[in-house]
Order: sequence, then C-alpha cells, then structure tokens
Amino acid sequence: MNDSKILFNEKCSICNLEIKHYKKRSDLNFVNCSEMGDRYLKKLHVRFENGTEISGVDAFIYVWERTNGYNLIAGVIRMPVIYQLSKIAYFFLAYILFWRYKYFVK
Repeated sequence: MNDSKILFNEKCSICNLEIKHYKKRSDLNFVNCSEMGDRYLKKLHVRFENGTEISGVDAFIYVWERTNGYNLIAGVIRMPVIYQLSKIAYFFLAYILFWRYKYFVK
C-alpha cells in the first residue's frame, strides 16, 4: 500500500484520533501535514506517487476502501445523492475544524 500518502493534520485532536483508528486497521501510509501549509490543513488529502492528489470525501472513500471494516461505508458514500450531501457536509465540517485549529489550537 505504499503507492500513496494520506496527508492529515496530526495536531488536530479530532483528525488525529480518527487517523489513529485507521492506522490500526490498515497498512496505509499516513503522513503528518500540519507543517505543510493551509491547503493541506483544510481537508484530508491522498497524494499518489505520480503526483496526483485527491481530497475531502474522495480521500476518505479511498481510505475506507483500504481499511478493514469500512468497505460498506465507502460503498454507501459513493451513492450519488449521498455522495453530494457528504461533500456539502464535509465542506462545512472541514472548514469549522480548520478554523478551530488555525485560530485556537496552535
């Protein structure tokens, strides 16, 4: 599973708690991005060896598809209406977490 790096903000207590759980259930390569700039703090990113990236809900789907016990969640989130609603919900949740981290946690 070394074909990608999952970039997450280790300094965000909520993000870190969730990623620690995924680390126990997968062989994915998780990388702390807390010092890589705001772009990476705003959402979960997956960076592939060829330089392409996915982020947000698509990054979570990628992680869930490769994490034991999360395939069903990935399948449900891929359903068209749920996928669009998830993207909207993730946008607001990620913004709130970024704002909290950027201005209150550091």
